[in-house]
Amino acid sequence: MDELIIDTGSNVVRENKIEPLQVFDDSHPMLKSVMPEYDVTTLPNTRMNELASRLKLTMKLYSGLGLAANQCGIQERVFVIGSEYFQMVCINPKIVKYSAEVEKRREGCLSSPGLFVNISRSKSVDVEFYNELGELKQLTVDGITAQCFQHELDHLNGITFTSKVGPLALQLAKQKQQKLIKKVIRAQKNGLRI
Repeated sequence: MDELIIDTGSNVVRENKIEPLQVFDDSHPMLKSVMPEYDVTTLPNTRMNELASRLKLTMKLYSGLGLAANQCGIQERVFVIGSEYFQMVCINPKIVKYSAEVEKRREGCLSSPGLFVNISRSKSVDVEFYNELGELKQLTVDGITAQCFQHELDHLNGITFTSKVGPLALQLAKQKQQKLIKKVIRAQKNGLRI
């Protein structure tokens, strides 16, 4: 198997290249900024196809269910969501309608490893977005896909998932996160691969 190349300093894109995953503090400007609209009249194009492929590969490598471009330090209004079997590239995504029914689920984020909080989100949402081919998609998504869509759209709008919980819940979650990090560090020092 080819080695993954993590350096993204140049504009040269290589096969198997992933985006560096930024582990930002919640106050980092990249996570607090609204990402600009993408010019969809230029789609399809090689640049967006390469970015979409790299985001999907990065999401898969880190076992994520979604990844926004700004989590990787890229100022584009695009995210990917999905699983091993199903992936969507969402450019200029919008939620047209939120269901009145909400559900509370445990939620994490690749930018905050090991941090999990319970968040209430609409159970289903009607969405619009362009795919990497420039096709306008209009769908109703529900369950975990709706949760992921809302989470990643929040990223593009400069909203972090930790802002959706109270200070006590966040403090408790961060304490659990620190315990998990210490456990991983101990395991690595003992030569175990995590």
